[in-house]
Amino acid sequence: MLLAAGLGTRLRPLTDLRPKPIVPVANRPLAAFAMDCLARSGVRSIVANSHPQPDLVESTLSAACPEAVALRFSREKKLLGTGGGLRKAQVLFDDPQSAVIVMNGDTLFAPDLVRAYAEHLSRGAVATMILRRSPDTERLGAIGIDQNGWVRSLLGAPHDDRVQESLMFAGVHILAPEAFSALPESGCVIRSAYRHWVDRGAPVLGLVDESPWADLGTVAEYHRLNLALAAGSFSWPGVEPRDGCILADRLEYSQDVRRSVIGPEVDIAPGVHLDQCVVWPGTQVTGSAANAILTPDHRIELG
Repeated sequence: MLLAAGLGTRLRPLTDLRPKPIVPVANRPLAAFAMDCLARSGVRSIVANSHPQPDLVESTLSAACPEAVALRFSREKKLLGTGGGLRKAQVLFDDPQSAVIVMNGDTLFAPDLVRAYAEHLSRGAVATMILRRSPDTERLGAIGIDQNGWVRSLLGAPHDDRVQESLMFAGVHILAPEAFSALPESGCVIRSAYRHWVDRGAPVLGLVDESPWADLGTVAEYHRLNLALAAGSFSWPGVEPRDGCILADRLEYSQDVRRSVIGPEVDIAPGVHLDQCVVWPGTQVTGSAANAILTPDHRIELG
């Protein structure tokens, strides 16, 4: 299950043009990175939910889906939240009696899903959360695990002396078939179903994964991640920067464009210099820019 129905309000004004799952990152739709990870882990069937501009989201993600993967959509007329979205989509799963991997479509993260799935099954968990260490865990919502990896506290509650480490939820989890009966018709899966399970001592497993992780919550983070992919400091299979840039096909590398990501069908006027820029497809660039995001409708300069 790919969660791809969010509004992406913190990424405005970019998400006024394209919903967050399909904003271009290294000239790919953002949610394509999650589909890549799922496909490399052996997943052959994905259900994605959609809400804003559903026709555009569904056509864009269908075109970007790995060839070996079947992709279906659960369209939400009203935004149902992570819990409600999962519950509505269950009827589209190939086998409702199998555990389901759930992945946020708005992060770049490639955890070891094969290991996580095996651990989930062997330990009889109702749910398994992929966790990561972060210096900002308390602000982001601490998940406390004991020495055996069982989740004992969620968002700081309840207090439990068995908690050995507090971590951050990385946006990937695995749900047993019986978990779906606890999901709300609308609302957050963490604050509803997970709250219910942890408070009652149900077997919720937390697995720490140290794989690189990046969130695109804000415009500044979006800009920074694109440049990190172009520089090679954040690597991803199939993303192949050259000379610190990622350029769409038919664009030539030159000294006029440095440390930037340039999308397809971009027209750069003669004499224009770009440095540390992210340029969206179809943009007409008439003036030089540095440290900026350029779209057909915006010129966003970052400090």
